[in-house]
Amino acid sequence: PEEAKPTTSLKIQIASAHGLRSADLIGNKSDVYVEVEIEGKSDSKVTTAVVTGTASKKEGAGENDKNSVDVDLQFVGELKGYVAGDKILFTVKDKDCLKSDDSLGKATVT
Repeated sequence: PEEAKPTTSLKIQIASAHGLRSADLIGNKSDVYVEVEIEGKSDSKVTTAVVTGTASKKEGAGENDKNSVDVDLQFVGELKGYVAGDKILFTVKDKDCLKSDDSLGKATVT
């Protein structure tokens, strides 16, 4: 029989998010948060606080470059049930009150 791999907790630290689009219809901003979870283990999900950022032109940006949103999240969390080799999913979203939240980006770490 195959031996069960030991599970552990994995510390997650998210400092910031950069280069995001403005997702709100009014105000040229996004209300950003990040969900992090182990693929296939939805009960492992942790979520940052929502941080509002306003789109602006970055220093040194070209004339044709679009405005983008940058936010400082300063989040530390723990994913429980991690097994070596698990994939970690990061989903960046815009919080909306009147409709479902917008996805701003995704990444998977293996």
